[in-house]
Amino acid sequence: MKYYLYSAILIIFAVVTAVAAPLLLDLSETYFTNLEIPSNNSQVAGIQKYNIPPVSKNLPVPNLGARAILVKDLTTNTVLYQKNANISFPIASTTKIMTALVASEYFKQNDVLTVTSSANIPGSKVGLFRGEDLSFRSLLYGMLLSSGNDAAFTLAENYPGGVLSFVSAMNKKAAALELKNTHFDNPAGFDSRGQFSSVSDLSKITEEALKDYQLSRIFATKETNIVSLNKKYSHQLFNLNRLLSDVRGVLGVKTGTTEEAKENLVTLVEREGHKVLLILLGSDNRFSETTSLIDWTYQNFQWPKD
Repeated sequence: MKYYLYSAILIIFAVVTAVAAPLLLDLSETYFTNLEIPSNNSQVAGIQKYNIPPVSKNLPVPNLGARAILVKDLTTNTVLYQKNANISFPIASTTKIMTALVASEYFKQNDVLTVTSSANIPGSKVGLFRGEDLSFRSLLYGMLLSSGNDAAFTLAENYPGGVLSFVSAMNKKAAALELKNTHFDNPAGFDSRGQFSSVSDLSKITEEALKDYQLSRIFATKETNIVSLNKKYSHQLFNLNRLLSDVRGVLGVKTGTTEEAKENLVTLVEREGHKVLLILLGSDNRFSETTSLIDWTYQNFQWPKD
């Protein structure tokens, strides 16, 4: 009798275990699925480590003469300081960030483009020759390092429909990014009543461009050499952004200067894993003012520890 009783108990235990085990396994899998494993800037117990904005020490902002300023912590998507952020101003060659973005969405890195009338474009130049064939990648370097107007217009002239069509694509991209204070009428940044943006809009353009690994790499390049496909012409390029060499952590992005726009600078900095974007428009000394602003930013704000 005891034998049958023990057998019945064992059978009942086996049935319960068979039914309950999958349920327990499902519960354990659900727990570990929802408990995300931390990465170097990921979540711990559902809380983004770097979603907590940095804390200000309330140090006084440097005395800056720029018409418009924006300082944005890209790690937490937090504006740390702004001045006239949504007012439109001429932006000079910082225009070329949008030019690079639009061109990169159409051309492939090894596409061959031919220099035509753009060789005669005035202002800052790579020194391209009419009839010269270069890769799209080489022209990007020429436009973003040397701020070559000839490179910018070569990109636009090789776009389907030419310069007018390319500028139209720039404005369509501005609309897609929901930029309220931006309009373009040329790909290089020449002063014009129809060529303007704001530091807030430039931030959105730059952040979009920084998603492209190739563009990010070019923005941070100090110097390089590009060669025409037939090896006949060679162009030595030096980045006009001297902060790349002078200030720790600077990774680009673009300079710009015209008589009407004055001095402009879009700067990406990374220190201790915290990326900050700084934009100055209408400065009389963009490098000095940006350096002061970088120093203030990293001295004034404290990010949460890892």
